[in-house]
Amino acid sequence: VFRAPKPSAPILLYLPPGPVVKKSPKDEERVIATLQDSSAATVVRINYRASSLHQYPTPCHDVLLGYDWVCEHLLIDEFSRPYLARLGVCGELVGGSLATMLALTECRLGESRIGAAAVNNPIVDWVFPDELAVIRPEDLPEPQYGDETQLPADEDLAGSLAIREAVDNLQTECKRPKKRSPKTPPPTSWQANRDNTIIPTWTLSEQRDVLFKKPQDYFDRFASPIHFFRSPHAQLTFPPQDDIFASLQPDIQPLDPEIQMALNHYATFEEAVKAPPAIPTLSRCRAYARNYPPGGTMPLSLPVWNITTGLQSPLSDTTHELARMLQRSIARQILKSHSGRSRWLDAAEKRQYEDIAKGRVEVDSHEGQSSQEQQHP
Repeated sequence: VFRAPKPSAPILLYLPPGPVVKKSPKDEERVIATLQDSSAATVVRINYRASSLHQYPTPCHDVLLGYDWVCEHLLIDEFSRPYLARLGVCGELVGGSLATMLALTECRLGESRIGAAAVNNPIVDWVFPDELAVIRPEDLPEPQYGDETQLPADEDLAGSLAIREAVDNLQTECKRPKKRSPKTPPPTSWQANRDNTIIPTWTLSEQRDVLFKKPQDYFDRFASPIHFFRSPHAQLTFPPQDDIFASLQPDIQPLDPEIQMALNHYATFEEAVKAPPAIPTLSRCRAYARNYPPGGTMPLSLPVWNITTGLQSPLSDTTHELARMLQRSIARQILKSHSGRSRWLDAAEKRQYEDIAKGRVEVDSHEGQSSQEQQHP
């Protein structure tokens, strides 16, 4: 805890970048000093654990426990009474991912909550689907299991039927009579910047293998917070498991007890020496929109955001996607609170609320690969 001179100063949580990019103690001291000077806040660094010995979900648990500790021990007035406050949180890379998770989940109305978040190059999607073979959008397979909605991930949940019909009509009018072969899509930031000298893609993939015990874990929404807003762009296919009795027909007569014991003996032996279970295969699939924040008795109010990324960062695309998802969700929240409706009346109203949301979610793409300076809320 790095206390500000004023006891009533706001509190800013700082989450270090984690194992992807190592920072020296001097770098950390410089970051803390910069945060204090620019925000005049009491800075609390949450030293979460993230390593091969402390794999996910340990980093998430540590950050949530640290947040609870701050609310319990630092949000106390001069008479030792607890009070409600809005806190800030900032981080980059793994710390940016955890800061995003915290800001999305600890923003409940009626209690102390995260009111502002600043993240730089956050790792918000550990699935890294751009590592997989490219498939044209129309050829993408459906996910094995259904999701919350049947709307594509890039479609607005608040879009009205009138707006959709107007867009469809405009697209129909603009269609050209001659059918052209589809253009090759431009490379993604992951593909174009895979040899980034600070955070190359092989380092990110290597750290994913270190920080997650099994592939299923990086599909978790707390680990990959972009999945609060959409389903993953990839899925895991598990290999079929062989079982000595699985293929037996149900109408076969019971075996002789001695034969059954012999089979059980060999089955036990095979289980002891069999190879470790096969790793599931990761493949691309369609992604669908998710409604976040959900409705309920404990409404969430998303904080104000400052999001930065480098134009040469392999994480640039997912960082911008996070910003778009946040802007869309906040616009929908404001519409609901102002009008009680969950759908736009027309395109003009849609633009009006989107402009408000853009003021609450600022995005800055700077030249270079990765910002070394933490942004503050």
